[in-house]
Amino acid sequence: MTSDYLIGPYFFDGPVNGASYSAMLETWLIPELRDRGLLDDVWLQHDGATANFALSVRDVLNESFPGRWIGRGSPTPPAPLPWPPRSPDLTTPDKSL
Repeated sequence: MTSDYLIGPYFFDGPVNGASYSAMLETWLIPELRDRGLLDDVWLQHDGATANFALSVRDVLNESFPGRWIGRGSPTPPAPLPWPPRSPDLTTPDKSL
């Protein structure tokens, strides 16, 4: 969800794990954002669920959203922003405090 677009939903066929999550990012979400001209401007926020923390997922996120993703293992400066697994809070953290 962005200020102008609602993208999705996406339904996984089978279990959600690191491989299926990174495949979804590469084959569906990133192309959707690119087609709308949003890929270089959007911040991706996700929780620290096991599938989201997989090394393959973090590699995709670091490549496609360099310094612009929030979640467990995020390299966002000045320090990673922790995000609990399955967090019901979808509000972006306010880093200005």
